[in-house]
Amino acid sequence: MHPSPLHYSTMRPQAPASVARDSKKDELRSAPWYWGSISREQAKNKLFGQPDGSFLVRDAQAKKGEYTLTLMKDGNEKLIKICQINDNYGFVEKFQFSSVVEMINHYMTNSLKMYNKTLDITLSNPIVCPFYEDAQPQGDLRLLCDAFVRCSQLLLQQEQALDQKKKSFNAIREELAEKKLHQSVFGNAENMFRSQIASIESFMNKPPVNATGIGTGAGGAVGAQCSRQEVEQHMRENLQRMNEHLKVMHARMERLNQEIKMRKEEEQLLERQINASKPELQELQLCKDKHIERLKGFGLTDDDLNVILEKGFDELQQNYEKASNQPHRNESLWLIKEAKRQDAEEMLSGAPTGTFLIRARDAGHYALSIVCKSVIHHCIIYETESGLGFAAPYNIYPTLKKLVEHYATNSLEEHNDKLTTVLRIPVRYWLQNKQQLLEQLQEELELEQEQERLAQEAALMPPPLPPQATASSAPIPTTRSREHRGHDSIDASFSIETETPPASISPSNFSTSQ
Repeated sequence: MHPSPLHYSTMRPQAPASVARDSKKDELRSAPWYWGSISREQAKNKLFGQPDGSFLVRDAQAKKGEYTLTLMKDGNEKLIKICQINDNYGFVEKFQFSSVVEMINHYMTNSLKMYNKTLDITLSNPIVCPFYEDAQPQGDLRLLCDAFVRCSQLLLQQEQALDQKKKSFNAIREELAEKKLHQSVFGNAENMFRSQIASIESFMNKPPVNATGIGTGAGGAVGAQCSRQEVEQHMRENLQRMNEHLKVMHARMERLNQEIKMRKEEEQLLERQINASKPELQELQLCKDKHIERLKGFGLTDDDLNVILEKGFDELQQNYEKASNQPHRNESLWLIKEAKRQDAEEMLSGAPTGTFLIRARDAGHYALSIVCKSVIHHCIIYETESGLGFAAPYNIYPTLKKLVEHYATNSLEEHNDKLTTVLRIPVRYWLQNKQQLLEQLQEELELEQEQERLAQEAALMPPPLPPQATASSAPIPTTRSREHRGHDSIDASFSIETETPPASISPSNFSTSQ
């Protein structure tokens, strides 16, 4: 087998063997909530004004090797000693955690009431220590990646928490505006009721002079029935009902005022928390940016960082080792500039799916020759100002090696539905290791042959399908002229490209190559 041109160990500079490192201390130093040897007063200042559940960890001043957890509960700072016995950590008696980080992570999702019944709270809001170069792990890529993941996750959690607080704050503001409108309506209703009550009382105290006058005749007999006592009784009843309504209104207004007061307090608390979280988010973002800067110093790319965040360091390591051990990194195994189309077909004859080479074209640009399901395809690789690629807007690769590395893991099917393969085996690697690769691919080849047999059986069923050539070019619709050049001719079903590539080519198809 061809040796790997680059081994993963080249990415991981380690500390000198003579320097003994404490992995637990490295892990703790990379924790965002660890503040080192700050004083009790400094810790108190850091937690001032923070909500319940906020915490930080610092070195214990009394005893070396132990730590102090400072926690906000009921608006006050609580000091909790973190003890160590036989390299295990805990609060009292049971020292069940192998590290401080493991213990803190546990209590971030589990209540501290397991330790103290009065502390029914989780460590929900870490107070993040600003990034310092000398506080971060040196040389160990795994620890640095773990610290980067924790910092990024914490930043995301804090951003989500801030967004939720802002939504709650805005909802309370809208609710308060509505309640103040209700307050105004209650005030207007109260004024109306008091005006009516005053009018009735005034009428009862100073009744009209003719209110009890008695007329003559039949009309006078009816008026006599409405005596002064009846009028006053009716008014007293109305006055009583209005006073009862006014009493009910006062009770509702009092409840409304209490609700407004409570919601205002909630609004003010949220506003304080939002303002207090902004510097913390800035520190977290700075911490994340510093981690990114250091990780890129190890040669990692943005894609690598995304893999770390989504799947972890182990996945990155596996991907890198897999990529490092691939023969694709050795251009001499697949770049054969002098090869012609016929040479390529001879070299690829009988090769398994995914075997490929890249050659220079007489007409300019490059050509990819690749086997897919026993058929050899030839596709143009355009060389443009924006980069190399099969078609716009995918001409983005600065070198052929970058293009090969991309399509070593991404199917060519995204450009042409007949090429259901990746750039799997460089042709010279295949020729040098044919027997060994055949053994590895035996099961796959048997499955491929079975699929071909089924396809042939299906082709015999009506309606009959036209037979396929064993060596053809990947089709692409085009209006370009056609020409034939002896052995380097193109199948009549495909078109030959001109020397100048078109300005835009549909990404759904490759261009065929001479």
